[in-house]
This record gives sequence, C-alpha cells and structure tokens, in this order.
Amino acid sequence: MTEHTYTASNWDIERLLSLGFTEAEVGRLVYMRNHVSEQTEYREIMEEKHRMNFVRWLIEHNRLSK
Repeated sequence: MTEHTYTASNWDIERLLSLGFTEAEVGRLVYMRNHVSEQTEYREIMEEKHRMNFVRWLIEHNRLSK
C-alpha cells in the first residue's frame, strides 16, 4: 500500500480496504467525509442568498413593504 496522507485513523482505512474498497475509493471517501461540513456551509450560504434575492424581488415589485 502506498503512503497517503488521509485524515482518518488507520483502522478506518484498513476496514474500508478489507470491505473491498480500492485505495482510490478510500481516498475519495475520506476526502468527502472531511469536506462535507464545507459543502453544508456552502449550501446554507446559497440558500440564504436565494432567500434574500426573493425578498429583494418582493420589495421591488411592491409585494412586500420595507
């Protein structure tokens, strides 16, 4: 097994490998696990942006007063 810098315990990596995942798949799974919070934050930011754009549209079209 080649040396990789994963942010997971060796036990987690060995377990995934023993379940039949390839090293590349293990790397992607660990990467996804480590970055899921960033994706959640991005999604929340985008949702807030869409809400604000909608409120702006409501105000601009006199559907909602300031």
